[in-house]
Amino acid sequence: MSAFTDQYENQLLNIELAVSSVYDEYPELTDAQVDAAYEELARRYRAEATAHEFRPGKLDGPRARVHDAVLPITELLVGRPDNILPTEAVSAEEMRQILGRLRSSLKTWQKAGGRQSYLKYISRFLSELSDGGE
Repeated sequence: MSAFTDQYENQLLNIELAVSSVYDEYPELTDAQVDAAYEELARRYRAEATAHEFRPGKLDGPRARVHDAVLPITELLVGRPDNILPTEAVSAEEMRQILGRLRSSLKTWQKAGGRQSYLKYISRFLSELSDGGE
């Protein structure tokens, strides 16, 4: 794993768990739809980090489902509301970088194996983690 992945492993896993739950519910979900949701979330945190107004894009269907599943997780991870997690909150800029790392991973898997390769990878990875293996 990279130093970045090691540092933000908890945040990355929590976001991917949310995506995986949407994939479990909607098996027709594609990597491109997840990427659109990640991009929208990254735009949100980039705007916050640079003190610019955020103008939401138009997400529909599966893209909106992923966005709506991940947003509450990212908000908790940046300390809203009231930093109720037992870990230290990350900044908006750090969250933007985390989402950028997830998008990079998604694109790598997508190039390697098609339209659902990232989703299949995270599902398999999270299943192995829950079974106690890595």
